[in-house]
Amino acid sequence: MTTADFVAACFWPIAIAFTFLLRKVREPDLRRWLGRCALGVGLLYLALWFFFRRESLVAIVDQFILMAVVGVALIWFGAKSKLLSSDSRPRLKRYGFVAAGVVLILFSGTILFLDFARPRLVLEGRVQNVRTQGAKGAEYVAGIAGRTVKATTPVYERLKLLPYVRVEVGRGSDYIFKIEYVAN
Repeated sequence: MTTADFVAACFWPIAIAFTFLLRKVREPDLRRWLGRCALGVGLLYLALWFFFRRESLVAIVDQFILMAVVGVALIWFGAKSKLLSSDSRPRLKRYGFVAAGVVLILFSGTILFLDFARPRLVLEGRVQNVRTQGAKGAEYVAGIAGRTVKATTPVYERLKLLPYVRVEVGRGSDYIFKIEYVAN
């Protein structure tokens, strides 16, 4: 497990612990201090994610989980504003929040479902056209058995060296989950 994997794996338990503590603590000074700590940890994780997001598959999965959580928050905010306001004018704004939340949940949920609930796609073949793609090299991609797949940095480095591989690819995200060297 790399450091990027460890940091990404620790994010959700720490976020849940801070959420639980902030809900249960009644002392205002302690609550303010916990809020600052939670904000600091969140900003630190965001900075680490920005610089090392391609290093870890766990960070990529965290990204999709966070999209689903933001979707739930948008739906909650839209529903809460409906209860607080009886004016019909901001109705479009409320529906917009709910619609955006539903889209985020469906998008990220579909990707996570296809990656973890469905069997992975197994490809075996020669590695071709290993490159970066997107704005400023945002993603590592390679062609394997006629299909373009995405890779994290450690897998990308291995792909440059291995001519013939067998990989397991997530059906939703198209990221390589497992890689094996196969003799020609």
